[in-house]
Amino acid sequence: MRLKTALAALLAAFLAAPVPGLVPSAAAQDEEMGANTHEDVRAQGILYVRKKRYKLAKAALDKAYAMPEGPGDFKTVYYRGEAAYKLLLLEDAFAMVEAAEKLAEGDRQKADLLELKTELESQFGRVSFRAAQGETNARGRIFFESKTGIINRKKKELFGAIRERFRSTDIELPTAAYLPYGEYTANKVPFSVRQGEPAPDLEIYLQVQTGVAAAGDDGGSSGGGWMWVGLGAGTLAAAALGVTAFVLLEPEPVEQAVGGGSLNRE
Repeated sequence: MRLKTALAALLAAFLAAPVPGLVPSAAAQDEEMGANTHEDVRAQGILYVRKKRYKLAKAALDKAYAMPEGPGDFKTVYYRGEAAYKLLLLEDAFAMVEAAEKLAEGDRQKADLLELKTELESQFGRVSFRAAQGETNARGRIFFESKTGIINRKKKELFGAIRERFRSTDIELPTAAYLPYGEYTANKVPFSVRQGEPAPDLEIYLQVQTGVAAAGDDGGSSGGGWMWVGLGAGTLAAAALGVTAFVLLEPEPVEQAVGGGSLNRE
């Protein structure tokens, strides 16, 4: 009986003891906490950029940028802009390039920044949007279409990815977007984005969903309940949008779609 009691006590002590390699020690936990410093989080984000894992890179660099040291650190700002560019989050990319210009020191940083800025500005131009008279919707979507066929495959894929993001994301006015140089419409309002010319500034009505979406509707181009609604005069500002024929090549994953090839030929 005493032997059984002793064995039970030994077993309980064994189960309660930490197992090396499975239960982290206090020192290991402290070391792990130290990995959350700005320098370590930034280094993780930069590593992901170099491995072309841009979504993970953007998440890590967003975290680094949100830390007190982030906005004033060139590497954080620069690599956050590069990750945003590779994901075609161009509003973030251009904003980071502008911020990095105030932080760059030394020939290496200035050269790297100039290369990224040139790559962005050689492909994409800005267009600004504000609410048209009578627009009362706080949030809605922008439906971009190309006015002419886009011959350049890479340019077509980039535009398709940007187009889909704005069709599936609610935004507030005023806002801005960056598109490959060319001729487009935004919620039926025509405009051109041309290199070296002033950015267009458009008044638009937002696309809003007026009915219950069908099961599985993700807010894409096939939704039948999207309308331009200007409620200032108590009337519809435009009729419901029909399905627009728009043919794109099957886009590559966004992370692979950026870089290489001239995009200025339509």
